[in-house]
Amino acid sequence: MQDITLILEGGALRSLYTSGVLDVLMKYNVEANTVMGVSAGALTGMNYISKQPKRTAKINIENCDNPRYIGLKALRKERGLIGYNYLFNEISKDKYPFDFETFKNSNQKFISVVTNCEDGKTEYVEKSDCRGDMEKMFKVVQASSSMPLCSKMVQIGNNHYLDGAVSMPIPVDYAMKKGCKNIIVVLTRDRNYKKPEVSKRMKALYKHIYGKYPKLIEKLCTMPERYNKIKEEINNLEKEGKIIVIAPDKPVTVSRLEKDKEKLKELYKIGTEDMEKNINKILNL
Repeated sequence: MQDITLILEGGALRSLYTSGVLDVLMKYNVEANTVMGVSAGALTGMNYISKQPKRTAKINIENCDNPRYIGLKALRKERGLIGYNYLFNEISKDKYPFDFETFKNSNQKFISVVTNCEDGKTEYVEKSDCRGDMEKMFKVVQASSSMPLCSKMVQIGNNHYLDGAVSMPIPVDYAMKKGCKNIIVVLTRDRNYKKPEVSKRMKALYKHIYGKYPKLIEKLCTMPERYNKIKEEINNLEKEGKIIVIAPDKPVTVSRLEKDKEKLKELYKIGTEDMEKNINKILNL
């Protein structure tokens, strides 16, 4: 195990890029001691901890047009556009078996970032907090990747949770305050990407849907401002040599719920190529 911290941005199916990056790390037996995943980054990070290269890519590429995984059947059965019950049960236990034992027994620290809907705050849930309870672990990762408006809230204990990216899209500051070393940030957008302002129409929709959660609404409406500030900080830290950033060189045209399998395959390929270009730097950390 190496003294490396991986921070994995979300982006739903744009995580095919992250999948390519992590598969190359597994190819060279790079075992980071800490993995922080936000949203789809948490889902992808699980397969890195379980040491299952290409699992993320196979599931997403082969099922992007499967309505039980993404679409109307998932919406009807699970009240969300993503079929998490289908993913964590039929897919993970039968079609593309998840290596539960390797994941549970790994000494790597795995942290999922979630947003508390009641207070709007970020919570960092470690694998060890679940005490080997994979049902709870899946619930935490589901919460981390539950996109607003696309997914229902996930109840854990007395609180409700949504996508970690709502409150903390890329937790590099958290990692640095914790004293993490050799931080590698994997982005699913190019370095120059900036989120556009939330429109008045979208703000009104947030207020209509989440009226009982004013702190959540506040975070949703200020996401672009906070995201863009974090990206600027990351770019500065990279220039100062304090972190390593792996990111697409060009704007990513893959949508969050992309149906074009060829575009997903290409994004995965770009991720593998970008990591291959940087692997010697990682191996020498």
